[in-house]
Amino acid sequence: MENKKKILVVEDDRDINELISYNLVKEGFAVTSAYDGIAAKETLHLEHFDIVVLDIMLPGLDGFNICKALKDNPKAFNTFVVVISAKCDMQDKLYAHILGADYYLSKPFNIGVLIGIIREMAVLSDKEFLVEKCSMK
Repeated sequence: MENKKKILVVEDDRDINELISYNLVKEGFAVTSAYDGIAAKETLHLEHFDIVVLDIMLPGLDGFNICKALKDNPKAFNTFVVVISAKCDMQDKLYAHILGADYYLSKPFNIGVLIGIIREMAVLSDKEFLVEKCSMK
């Protein structure tokens, strides 16, 4: 049985969430969706994910807080975070990276580019590169 990479898609716009989820499932990933920050935080407490695709502007709890909580959790520290957001100021991008985001993609985004980023992260998580990632923090 193949061990599928687990991805959490946190996006409040249902159409965008479904677009991302559909394409990730088509690529062979196991996908869970959350549509607000509180549901995302609860889901992250219950399950481990290899990659989180995270919007910043969410109802309930914003993506910055979710990213910080995720990276502060030693059990989830190695989870890759891809931010997709309409907030495209350099300050927002820098803040997301300071909090531990691995990639920041501005909306509107190309779904092919997002899938490529996620594929690369999935390959990296299979390798020993996580040791380097941990030692850099």
